[in-house]
Amino acid sequence: MTALSLSKTVHADSIPSVHADEAHRLMTEAFSRLLTLLESLHADDWYKPTACTAWDVHDMVAHQAGGYLSGISLREMLRQYTQIPKQGQLPEDAINALQVGERKDKSPAELITELKQVGAKAIHNWAYGFNAVKWIHTPHPVGGFMSLRYLMWVTHSRDTWMHRLDICRATNRPFEQTREHDGRIVELVVRDVAQKLRKRLNGKAITLTLTGVSGGEWLLGNGKAVSGLEMGALDFNIFVSGRYSYEEGMRQARITGEKPLIESAFKDLLILY
Repeated sequence: MTALSLSKTVHADSIPSVHADEAHRLMTEAFSRLLTLLESLHADDWYKPTACTAWDVHDMVAHQAGGYLSGISLREMLRQYTQIPKQGQLPEDAINALQVGERKDKSPAELITELKQVGAKAIHNWAYGFNAVKWIHTPHPVGGFMSLRYLMWVTHSRDTWMHRLDICRATNRPFEQTREHDGRIVELVVRDVAQKLRKRLNGKAITLTLTGVSGGEWLLGNGKAVSGLEMGALDFNIFVSGRYSYEEGMRQARITGEKPLIESAFKDLLILY
């Protein structure tokens, strides 16, 4: 089979990791855009269903408020993170249930006020603080063996970014994007995808082409690409976060080359958000 053209591609392994200052910038921008969106919502928007099927918009914002509260102190972080999951739950499911449950009776205005009160401090702590625990690594069924620093520097901005997209789609609002911010968030997702697919590709390589403002084209794996997947950047994030089923995701994709390689690589693939 003829290898695909790689004239525009960047190898995903060359995507740089995040440092503290960049993590702070990404989190600050993601948080600012979330607040701008929330302050534009109408009263009935807060109770519309979202792609996270157990949550409406109010629940999703309650989760965000609780998440940012967890960053104000080590004591609060431990209070939330030591929740014991029920059988079959992911660790964050138990944390999310606590965050949402504690804010069930809060009004939209109260949730926005809480976010404003805790957001900047949490972002600063995640970027520059908690150094006594950032080195700790823990196994995760989706994210693998990861450090708390990774969770603070990468996952927090990604989580807020993704939930902003959820809310925009639930309320039929435009999703503001810039190449600098949203493109970097997506790039870091691609970095994680490449690491997860390394074994699945069995020594082969594929191209991943994501279209739109935050998209790009990357080579994943080793050697010359023998197949490729093209999808809108936003839909790709919805797919690898588990919001689309495998079948729904594949319907959004255009596959070239060795189709079975793409299908097997992305089957049951999940990235931590």
